[in-house]
Amino acid sequence: MSKWNYAREETPRAGAGDYRFEVINAVEDVSKSGKDMIVVSLKLNGTNITVKDYFVAGEWFNRKVTQFFDSTNIEEGNFEFLTWIGAVGAARFKEDENGYLKVHYYLKPEQAEKLPPWQGDMPERQTVTEFAPVNSDDDLPF
Repeated sequence: MSKWNYAREETPRAGAGDYRFEVINAVEDVSKSGKDMIVVSLKLNGTNITVKDYFVAGEWFNRKVTQFFDSTNIEEGNFEFLTWIGAVGAARFKEDENGYLKVHYYLKPEQAEKLPPWQGDMPERQTVTEFAPVNSDDDLPF
């Protein structure tokens, strides 16, 4: 008799296809080639799977970010990444050569209407509060 309580558990998988997603993170970074980029983490609706997408400065940056803004209804030109968290959209995902899901392209809202409805509670987009500048150290509470 073993002291280990083992039960088979497999990693959840999602195949290629169209999915609704929630933006759970967005940060600036630098690509391996040294270019500025934005890394967004997308949680596929109805799963615990997160897919990262990369908006790398260069020839396709504007086109890809425009698709992203259109899909998620994020205001065009809004690069306050904290406000992206909680935005929802839809995309077509394909598997790469290693079997990982990658964004092939973002779906427009009218294309997303054909997808099954959102499962679970609808996320709320974060907002950023502006803080008033402190004029002097005398105003500090400590």
